[in-house]
Amino acid sequence: MPDDLISRAKQGDQAAFSELVKADLPKLRRIVRKLVGHPEDSEDILQEALAKAWSSIKGYQQRASFSTWVTSIVTRTAIDHLRAQKRWRAQAQVAYANACAASEELAGEVIGTMSDPEFQFQIQEHISYCFTCVGRSLPADEQAALVLRDVMDLSAREAANVLGISDAVLRHRLSAARRAMQDKFEGLCALVGKQGICHQCAGLKMAAEGKDSRNNFPDISAFADRMAIVRLSEPGSMTRLHDIFWRRTKEIEETGTGSIDPVSGCGEEESACET
Repeated sequence: MPDDLISRAKQGDQAAFSELVKADLPKLRRIVRKLVGHPEDSEDILQEALAKAWSSIKGYQQRASFSTWVTSIVTRTAIDHLRAQKRWRAQAQVAYANACAASEELAGEVIGTMSDPEFQFQIQEHISYCFTCVGRSLPADEQAALVLRDVMDLSAREAANVLGISDAVLRHRLSAARRAMQDKFEGLCALVGKQGICHQCAGLKMAAEGKDSRNNFPDISAFADRMAIVRLSEPGSMTRLHDIFWRRTKEIEETGTGSIDPVSGCGEEESACET
């Protein structure tokens, strides 16, 4: 059946192409979202990549599976997007928290979203959000290696094929990405390092008190434990709030404005969280 669909797609049958892509769409969307984060940017990148795949289908030689071929196009389109952007600061969330503390408008949209009856604070979901946000501070090639191997759980060979690199280059990029993410989280996340400056989770937990939320903080000091949460986490009740975070953080990081020194105090004291 796949060979028949491929043959028809090569002959210009767009319905056959759509059927081929259908099974991979959730994976493709997840890869882009884990790399880029920003909801509208992620969807634009996915659609751009699928358009590239459709326009290139006649040249598909079937040396790799269709899934690997289309995943490669989508992943590399996301990498190209990230390369064209200014790399984010690892402390981007701190800068955004400070902006919220100083702005009634920014704080108000967060409070309004959290007051939705369907909102629940889910720590695993937020850890996954933080992973992608901090990941935006890595070189795009290293971030992609990390996402494909440690989040999407592709084999080394599959990940190397998707990225069009050798196994040795993949190992180098993956090692660099893991090391960088461990170092960044150690100095950033209060759940990981004693000197961590970001208390966003604690602030959100306090703001969500009274709701039926999953508020117990897991031990994520070990990199493997952190990655296990990211790998298993799916978008849920915090998606709308995180989408606001993505849009506002992008605005701040594109201009490089906002202090990365923790001045909001969010989460550090019972009454300190401004959002």
